[in-house]
Amino acid sequence: MAGPTSPSLSRLFTQLMGRQVTFVPATPLPNTTAQQAYGIYTVFPDETAAIIQCDLSLLGAFAGALVGLPDSTVKEYLRAKPIEEILRDAMYEVLNVASSAISAEGRTVLTKMVTDPASIEGAAANTLKKPAHKYYFNVTVQGYQGGRFSILQ
Repeated sequence: MAGPTSPSLSRLFTQLMGRQVTFVPATPLPNTTAQQAYGIYTVFPDETAAIIQCDLSLLGAFAGALVGLPDSTVKEYLRAKPIEEILRDAMYEVLNVASSAISAEGRTVLTKMVTDPASIEGAAANTLKKPAHKYYFNVTVQGYQGGRFSILQ
């Protein structure tokens, strides 16, 4: 099974954002203090689970770039509880588009986005605990803060 690559992810996100986005392979970090966001996916036809785990600030940067919000506004919107609607909707859109990069076979569908890993259930919870395939990246976004991005299958 061919996994997601740095060039393909960089190209996909650069085209989506309209600005340079660079994915560089990375090693896993044991624990991070950065708040995380989780995109939960179902991969058809096998109905397996896949997860994108990334720094919430990075997902916010993607979303902000998508809708034209400056980085300072993105940081402000991320502090709001709940996250401002314009940014939250754009985050879902980013995760939806990212589904095309998760699996080379079948169809991948975003089922939900969460920021609390305790709310991940079923097959997705098992994938989060013991993924069969793991892809880790450090990401930079031109004009925005970067962060960590992982794909777990």
